[in-house]
Amino acid sequence: MVPEAQRLHVAFVAAIPSYVAAVCAERGYPLDRAMIEAIDEATAVVDAELAAELERDFRVQRRSPLEIVRVALASVSHVLSDGGVTARDPSGRDSEEDPFGLAPGSSSELGAEAHEAHLRWGVAKASAFVGDAAPTLVKPTVAVMASDRAERESLVASIEGRGMSCVAVRNPGAVEASLDDRAVMVAVVDLAHRSARDAIDRFVEHGVTTIAYGDAIEDLLETGLRAQGVRHIVDRHRLLADPGGFIPLIV
Repeated sequence: MVPEAQRLHVAFVAAIPSYVAAVCAERGYPLDRAMIEAIDEATAVVDAELAAELERDFRVQRRSPLEIVRVALASVSHVLSDGGVTARDPSGRDSEEDPFGLAPGSSSELGAEAHEAHLRWGVAKASAFVGDAAPTLVKPTVAVMASDRAERESLVASIEGRGMSCVAVRNPGAVEASLDDRAVMVAVVDLAHRSARDAIDRFVEHGVTTIAYGDAIEDLLETGLRAQGVRHIVDRHRLLADPGGFIPLIV
């Protein structure tokens, strides 16, 4: 495990108990024995699963640190559900995965140490893709394909506000150019764009983590996109409500 990954692992594992306890205190969730055991279980899952993922070469890693945290918090969700607590957003597309909205939207919510470790790890990962000998100079890059100009500008601004580079791609040629740079780690693709399906094919083929978004996404379409290799399929209004909030779950 590279030093940046080691620091990330230690910081994330250390942050989980206090983070979950703070969320419970803020929302008035009970911190009883069952909850303490659930927090311990979630911490153990993050410890094991994150270590296993970070031991892999950057190029074959398939889950982001925040994605692992999100899944690990299922034990806490189960305790809340068993205790009769009502889910925060039962109508959301991700409600089954995180019905109580426990997962942090950014590593900054886990504390300064975890956030700094996450950023440094992200830079190291980006460097592995571009072959840069000076990783501190490289930022993770997100490619954005949106059919609406205002949406595109909103997405770009939010992503750059998270400390990442962003490139707008409007056609197949721009997609190829972004892939040639080899720094693109994530692609956000509007399904309404005329080149969306071709762009998704190219991004997935090159191992770029891909998020697709659109309106009234039917189950058959979602199944097809997941089979194609798309990591996340998001309703348009949810993505635009907090564009940058989805990116840290991937990077």
